[in-house]
Amino acid sequence: MPVYLVNTTKIMSTSILEEVSKLTRLEKIELARYLFKEIANEEAEDDFELSDEQKADLDQAWAEIENGTAELYTGEQISKELKEKYGINVSLP
Repeated sequence: MPVYLVNTTKIMSTSILEEVSKLTRLEKIELARYLFKEIANEEAEDDFELSDEQKADLDQAWAEIENGTAELYTGEQISKELKEKYGINVSLP
């Protein structure tokens, strides 16, 4: 079963998630299509660079995974929390 490392302070702002949760299903589909198009139009992946802060966050997360201090969550746990906190229904493996 896959596990996910979640740093809830680094996920997008709650206000954005709350607004998305108010959208109809059709509006959410339209938003997803728009976001995929925006991502596809961005610079090539090899031109992408992480900031020093992002690199440090990833290094710290990896170190926590390696030394066993990371909080790991199952897809089921994340799905439950997203539903409880934000009303977002997802099914993660």
